[in-house]
Amino acid sequence: MSATIIIRPEGASGRKLTLRDVLPEELSYGISDEYGRLDEGKEGEYTLLFDPENIGRGFQIRFDGTTTEFRLNYPNSRHDIELCYMMVEQVRRMQGADSFEYEGETVTPDRVEQMISRDVEATVQALKLCAEKINSGETRSLTIYGVVNPLDIWQKELEIFGCDIDRFGEWLNERQQMDVYYAVPHFYEKPDGSVFGAFALKAGVTSVVPLSPAPSQRMKDKISVSQWIVMFGFSDDREPEGFPAIEYGGLTQYIQKGGYYDAGHAIIKLTDSDMETLLTQQRADI
Repeated sequence: MSATIIIRPEGASGRKLTLRDVLPEELSYGISDEYGRLDEGKEGEYTLLFDPENIGRGFQIRFDGTTTEFRLNYPNSRHDIELCYMMVEQVRRMQGADSFEYEGETVTPDRVEQMISRDVEATVQALKLCAEKINSGETRSLTIYGVVNPLDIWQKELEIFGCDIDRFGEWLNERQQMDVYYAVPHFYEKPDGSVFGAFALKAGVTSVVPLSPAPSQRMKDKISVSQWIVMFGFSDDREPEGFPAIEYGGLTQYIQKGGYYDAGHAIIKLTDSDMETLLTQQRADI
């Protein structure tokens, strides 16, 4: 669920804007990679804008000639909703436009607070829908794409924020401010045509890993994985004999003892010794 806001200058008064023209100093920008992780400092057709001091889901901006488009996803944080309209008003004034379009509806500046309230309520309704789907058993968990990385929601998350937009925003920021490496798989084809998925972990690096590996939501219908492995990198960058990888199941003991990240992920930190032991006991056969 999302809302689209468009600013169209009247007549010839508008000019073609760039991100450099409109980006406030306090905001950062980037695009999402194929796994939904932030690639900061890059621009795309739709560029993600966010506050690095209060990270939620951000909002997107797109320039098409003199027309500027904003996209706001639900559920979102109150902070990001307010930031989005701050930017809308800034661009509207720069373009000399008397109004903007919200989902095709013409909106004048005096109604901005009304639109903010509408989007806040849309977020509350989106959170209620998430809770209904989880509590009814329709889905085990739901994935929310944040600014920095995806986040999985289930019962524990609902206990934290429920349908409260402010607690939801606090949770988004707290999770995404953590200094962790969010591990994602890469896929390789074997000589027999089957595909294996491989995660890469380095000793001494605090990492977020899935409880059960699976292709991302965006890729799950495009690929069939026959084997999951974890490739190791030692802190001193040594190159051990043989292929330094284990079957993913070898991480189970560390995942069970690790920290909680979200409904589908744990936080672990392997040492060089941990990796040596795992390779001795459970080296993968690729």
